[in-house]
Amino acid sequence: MNNKTILIADIGGTNARFAISSAESPYFFHDQILQCLDHANLIEAIDSYLYQHNYKQLDALCFAVAGPIKEEAMSFLNNDWSLSADDLGARYNTDSVVLMNDFQSISYSLAQLCDDDILNIGSRSAPSLGSDFTVGVIGPGSGLGIAGLRMQAGVSRPVATEGGHIGFAPDSPLQIQILEYLQSEFGRVSNERLLSGPGLVNIHEALCIINKLDNPGISPADIAVASREYSDPTCVQTMQLFFEILGQVAGDTVLSLGAYDRIYIGGGIAQRYPNQLLRSAFRSGFENKGRYRTMMESVPSMLIMHQNPGLLGASFYANQFLDVAE
Repeated sequence: MNNKTILIADIGGTNARFAISSAESPYFFHDQILQCLDHANLIEAIDSYLYQHNYKQLDALCFAVAGPIKEEAMSFLNNDWSLSADDLGARYNTDSVVLMNDFQSISYSLAQLCDDDILNIGSRSAPSLGSDFTVGVIGPGSGLGIAGLRMQAGVSRPVATEGGHIGFAPDSPLQIQILEYLQSEFGRVSNERLLSGPGLVNIHEALCIINKLDNPGISPADIAVASREYSDPTCVQTMQLFFEILGQVAGDTVLSLGAYDRIYIGGGIAQRYPNQLLRSAFRSGFENKGRYRTMMESVPSMLIMHQNPGLLGASFYANQFLDVAE
């Protein structure tokens, strides 16, 4: 497979990341980020990448995509793209096409991360994982991704989920008020309605309504920057709540998956603002599980600092499992 050209991708609601897989560290090269809005469909984005890097023939494709995959096809929830393995295979003349959930791909990357790729959240140290463990990963970005990884005798067994669409469970009087406001806007309120880029805006808007303040229609990036610079109290409160709720849902993920060995935090928001995460009530929300508090206090939480864990996981899968004929 070393001489084969395997296109890997990590495609979310905002960005499409492409690279060529490699069997050697750092496991991919020619990585590039394309904006989804700049391309009418996925094929156009792929062709743009291939043209820029002068690739004329692909032997295989391994794509991590943000959303559920049914019968080797999917439509994205956060943009207008759609894709199927059959269409991609026909377009690029290959039978070797794999589609997987984006956080399933990230789960494949977890065992490949080195010490420089992760940052400890809280005081709980993280022992070596060994060859038998269960971990979880949660990441807010354009949406909210959640997955697990069960490693048995060194064999990776990922668990893909759509846990971001589980209903939000408030844990304080203020969170109940926020939920009630969001219910008036959306009806059912999932965790993704709060833990995502649009979720930051939703929390900020709810706080403005609750506190009877003008809502300036601020963007997620502006909220985060104003919070980091302490220039707007409502933005500061928004980010504090965001990371506290992230801790709550991360804790729920550990309990749901039995991921007691470690929880990883991915996604662009936490990675871009690590200091705000470290100063937040994340661990308080994470550990506040009633009778399970003592158990939760023992679970390490780690922020993924690797810039492209989705590509890393897709490359790992391609090199381990994808059959590319000579």
